[in-house]
Amino acid sequence: MNSEEKIERMLDIIRDEILPLTECEVKRGNHVFGGAIIRPDTMTTVIVGSNNRMENPLIHGEIDTLTRFFKLPVRPKADELIFLATHDPCSMCASAIAWAGFREIWYLFDYADVVERFGMSVDLEIYRELFGTNGVKSENKFFKKYSARKAIEESSDPDRYAEELEEIEKRYAALEVAKFDYPGTLDG
Repeated sequence: MNSEEKIERMLDIIRDEILPLTECEVKRGNHVFGGAIIRPDTMTTVIVGSNNRMENPLIHGEIDTLTRFFKLPVRPKADELIFLATHDPCSMCASAIAWAGFREIWYLFDYADVVERFGMSVDLEIYRELFGTNGVKSENKFFKKYSARKAIEESSDPDRYAEELEEIEKRYAALEVAKFDYPGTLDG
């Protein structure tokens, strides 16, 4: 499978597998973040997950995906799989993905999208306040992290993805996320 087919397949997984689960979870009061674990040879999903903050504020979409993965009675080795996140993972999730042993992470929406489109700046605030940085390095000793949007822009035919990307963006924009007060902040 070439890189353009890989990108197309990741968009399909977000649209057809992660988003339906996320739409149900948002109706229950959860956030929009989700993830999938994918076999790289066939680009088929092993498991998908979505945010479940109503149960526990630590259960971000990536954490839910990892939890579901490690509950599988038989599972492939993490370092042989792709972790797909709908949004660039926060500090907690990026660390959990690294601890789990995944070597390749892809995401669709970046931190600017999270702030501008989804009105959620806390991930960046945590990076800045706790670690003095604006995010995780894309290449480090644990994993390589890739932006699907950047890959689309750099592809030989970016227009090939326009319709599917627009559908995904519209569906996310239609999700009404309930206000959530982040526990633990000193200023409010």
